[in-house]
Amino acid sequence: MLYAEQGRFTDAEPLYQRSLAIFEKAFGRDHPAVATSLNNLALLYTSQGRYAEAELLYQNSLAISEKALGRDHPDVAHPLNNLASLYNKQGRYADALPIIRRTHSQGTANKIVAFPVLLASQGQNLLDAAEVLTDSYEIAQRASSSAAANAVSKLAARFAAGTGELAALVRKDQDLTAEAEVLDKTVIAFVSKPPAQRSAAAEEQVRRRIAQVKAEREKLQQTFNERFPDYAALSKPQPVSLEETQTLLADDEALLVFDLGPQSYAWIITAHDADWTEIKVSAKDLDTQVQALRALLTARQRFDPALAYKLYQETFGAFAAKIASKQRLSIVTNGALTSLPPQLLVTKDPTGKKLRDMDWLIRSHTVTILPSVASLKVLRGRSQASSVRKPMIAFADPVFSKAARIRAQQQFATRSITSFYRGTQVDVAAIGDYLPQLPGTRKEAQQIATELKADPADIRLGLNATETAVKQARLDQYRIVYFATHGLVAGDLELFAKDKAEPALVLSIPEKPDDFDDGLLIASEIAQLKLDADWVVLSACNTAAEEKPGAEALSGLARAFFYAGARSLVVSHWSVSDEATARLMIGTFRASARDAKLTHAEALRQSMLAMIDAAKSDDEANPRLWAPFVVVGEPAKQQ
Repeated sequence: MLYAEQGRFTDAEPLYQRSLAIFEKAFGRDHPAVATSLNNLALLYTSQGRYAEAELLYQNSLAISEKALGRDHPDVAHPLNNLASLYNKQGRYADALPIIRRTHSQGTANKIVAFPVLLASQGQNLLDAAEVLTDSYEIAQRASSSAAANAVSKLAARFAAGTGELAALVRKDQDLTAEAEVLDKTVIAFVSKPPAQRSAAAEEQVRRRIAQVKAEREKLQQTFNERFPDYAALSKPQPVSLEETQTLLADDEALLVFDLGPQSYAWIITAHDADWTEIKVSAKDLDTQVQALRALLTARQRFDPALAYKLYQETFGAFAAKIASKQRLSIVTNGALTSLPPQLLVTKDPTGKKLRDMDWLIRSHTVTILPSVASLKVLRGRSQASSVRKPMIAFADPVFSKAARIRAQQQFATRSITSFYRGTQVDVAAIGDYLPQLPGTRKEAQQIATELKADPADIRLGLNATETAVKQARLDQYRIVYFATHGLVAGDLELFAKDKAEPALVLSIPEKPDDFDDGLLIASEIAQLKLDADWVVLSACNTAAEEKPGAEALSGLARAFFYAGARSLVVSHWSVSDEATARLMIGTFRASARDAKLTHAEALRQSMLAMIDAAKSDDEANPRLWAPFVVVGEPAKQQ
């Protein structure tokens, strides 16, 4: 593999062949390890352009995997996707397409292979445009869902520990999952034995049980979907069909889905139309551009509208004509776009214009971010407005440590929660020592509370802003739940999954942390809260951003709050002055109170436009001040 990575193919080949010979001698020709070795050698031949030799090896690898593990085993997807990729390289789309359709039906399609094959198949009339659009849309959803699958890693365990029907079903699902893993290992152990030592009857018995467990798990998933759809969308989100998505959208709304990678694609769905296309920018190039723009915003430097215009052209510009008639944009994305508020993109050439007069995207559209298409389905099933009477409860300016107070003025850059783990335990003391205090959030929360006529006792500040206070409060009595604190987000997702770390909001860290209150309100604990909130605000904590552009948006926090009963989140991408934040939030809540029919994104938009229009200079019109917040999630619009 090392030699192959270096392009030293002639050095790599004999080692791959020797590895293959060892496996065949040790295990026999029908062992899964032999299939893996064949697959590796085929990849080498593919890199060399030796396609005929590679094809034969892939087919042999596939045959062995299917015989040993069964057609539907996840490991069978590797030779299938590699064979499809080989056919794609050769332009053999008629051969590649059946493989893509098969892996799609099994939920194992590799988007890097599937999307170009589907586009080419449409161009050669091998598949009609409607089928290509439908397949690609569902594959994109599965890809994003699997990337975020561990974002609420302890969720199932917490639900299983409860009582009632849901808890019993979750426990049953856990038991079946564990049994499936054991059965899978048993099958591999069977096929690893020499032929003379294998028992056909015992193998068949295990395979029958595997099929039964699979059927039971599918039936259980259907029960979750029908009886507990919010839990299903939170823990195991399933793709939403194109037709169902369209029924969820208003006539003035467009859903945009971006999938960024070495090749990038975008989908647009409206109530009556849909389309998709390849966009001519790679995730790597977008990373560079977004990092450059964010650096200007967080370092308080002069904004670059030309770069904002270029980013718009490379992404939203692909559907500029189609979104022109739509006032509302709902956006699902991955990659660097998760760390940039779309409202600050510029839709027309900015040359010669002052910042106040720019054609900001927010001038022509309201913008809502969605963590997934599945979340749209959950949120649109809810009423628009909360029925509760109390205006607001807030948790701000929590106390982390004495050392942190000394560095209160230091700039804070969001760190991945995984960086605070020592083995499998989170080092709460290290978190407290690392985080600077946020004294500005105290004034921010107090200003907003005064404006909303909230009870001062509902504004929990300093040592009173604790995890215990959050868990014991009757949060379902408040229309606005406001957190002004740091966020710890998921960094590298592989490490994140391995460590079972969860994204969290940091509250006052107690002198003696325990399981109930360690100062970290983690995603699976958030999902256990009971809310009836129009708004949950996550302010001052960079909860929508990450040190490494490309992290899953909000790292599971959004899905957890939605499950708990939030209708929308308002989340900051960077910290600004408490005066600017208070002004923006007060304007948003005022607009919402004036007109109950306004969507949450429209209320935020009106507040942003008021700040832009009132600006007396480019410095005051800089999006650093008015653009840090985004609305995440949106219930159905009131008529």
